[in-house]
Amino acid sequence: MRKRLALFLLTFVIVFTGCGSGRGSERRLKVVASTALIGVAVKAVGGEKVALTTITPAEMCPGHFDIQPAAVVAAQDADLLLNHGWEGWWKKLLAGTGSQSVRAITLQTRGNWMVPDVHNQAVEEITRILIELAPGDSGVFRRNSQKYQREIDSIASAVRGLFKNRGLPKVICAEPQRDFLVWLGFPVVAVYGRAEEWSAQELTRLAQVIIDSTVGLIVDNLQSGADAGKPLAEAGKIKQVTLSGFPLNEDYPRILLDNCQALIRAME
Repeated sequence: MRKRLALFLLTFVIVFTGCGSGRGSERRLKVVASTALIGVAVKAVGGEKVALTTITPAEMCPGHFDIQPAAVVAAQDADLLLNHGWEGWWKKLLAGTGSQSVRAITLQTRGNWMVPDVHNQAVEEITRILIELAPGDSGVFRRNSQKYQREIDSIASAVRGLFKNRGLPKVICAEPQRDFLVWLGFPVVAVYGRAEEWSAQELTRLAQVIIDSTVGLIVDNLQSGADAGKPLAEAGKIKQVTLSGFPLNEDYPRILLDNCQALIRAME
């Protein structure tokens, strides 16, 4: 009788907890992402299996952001903390958790994550990390990852086609936008930093580039100075456009399209 009771209880546990059934876990992973670029990738791969907190608002520059108490609270309760490696406030956040058990990972994907090829590399890295942390949900993570990467590849092919065989103007741009513009095929002849860091010498340099290189477009970065290049554009009587260096509204495919449409409008 005792053996039968033990067998019944074991069967009950297996059936009602899903142990050994191959099903994913019901508990959601609590993940804290330092930026919206990490956050959108985690959201796309993790889906309903992840509870996500993104620290830096997409409209703000993560390099010039001060963490708030709510971010520390979220980090204290997290299963996983993810960052790029260049956030100056990251060590402060980790110190605020007061715990050695929180798993913090600096992602190894380098380059500009707004470039689709780089973004897909980041998605693959995040997929591996989530699978390692929750192997029971590996099937969900892999399916979500593949679907998301196919969507990005499709949009990337479409937007590059919009600029193919066009006479693209020479560009001066904010440094965060350089890699994306080069990926699209624009000839970038000079870059600049944040407007508040410009000196008279820097303004002279950029003005000379405009004259010498026959620059046709200035591209600013929303998060580091939406109108930084406007005075130069007005002085040189050339077009200016502002692009986002981070996915707004937690939607990378959408901002990819929006940025490209803004460029096309600026060239018309």
